[in-house]
Amino acid sequence: MLTRTFVNSLRQWPLLVLLFLLTLLPAMPVSLALFGTIDSEANGSLAPLAVLPEFNYTIFSDFMHDHGNAIWPLIRAGWWTAVLSLLVSVWARGGVLYSFTNGFRAVSFWQSGTHYFGRNLRLLGVTSLFVLLWLVVLILVGSVIGLLLDVVFDDPFTERGYVAIGVAGSLVFGLVLVCLLCTSQYASVLMYHTDETAAFRAFRQSWRFIGQHRLATFGRYLLLILIGTALFGGYFWVESLVQAHNWLSIGLVFVIQQAFVFSRVALTVWSLRIAFDTSRTLLINPS
Repeated sequence: MLTRTFVNSLRQWPLLVLLFLLTLLPAMPVSLALFGTIDSEANGSLAPLAVLPEFNYTIFSDFMHDHGNAIWPLIRAGWWTAVLSLLVSVWARGGVLYSFTNGFRAVSFWQSGTHYFGRNLRLLGVTSLFVLLWLVVLILVGSVIGLLLDVVFDDPFTERGYVAIGVAGSLVFGLVLVCLLCTSQYASVLMYHTDETAAFRAFRQSWRFIGQHRLATFGRYLLLILIGTALFGGYFWVESLVQAHNWLSIGLVFVIQQAFVFSRVALTVWSLRIAFDTSRTLLINPS
């Protein structure tokens, strides 16, 4: 299943290229404006790039104190660009799913993305609600545990103990968060297969579906998360080997960054393809 879906995802390279461009193009204007502003504020000097390997908060604070009025508006624009990119990815999901069964055509991709955008956007809202509720529950439980420990022990709880609780809580939160994201992905696929329009009902059906097929669904999704984490670590390792001291090295870093972005796009399509084929197979032949 993993090899077959990976090969099938790579065969649809026009789809991967389009998704890569949809990821790259919204971010380019703000990125270029930010780079140009830093270059202008530094009077064309590459000194800000030269200190990146030894970056610390003091350097950032000093730079923003002197040039914050020019930088902060672009950082805020970056946040809005991130929101736009999220909406684009929600819109594109319908076109990606349609391409899995009908092949990729630009017109069909646009029509399918537009057709399924509303229900996928509602699904995003439902997923965000569950993530927020889980975060609130975890904070409340952690606070109660901390208070109980302070009452049980005469001496104040040690800093190491609080760190251990924080790490354990982060691991629990991360695991449940991955489960919620997996449920959301399969919900979008089930909505496509069954033409479901109610996002909450689809999320509930997806939760039950994953519970019935944990290894085939959550197990594979978790494996791809680990692959993505390894790629992320490999990207930082490779980038650390390239010191951005001149324009040639800056261009090399840009190429490395875009290669990582493309691999992330391919991994996202691969994950969605696995969910698509797995749910279709198990819905048709549950045994």
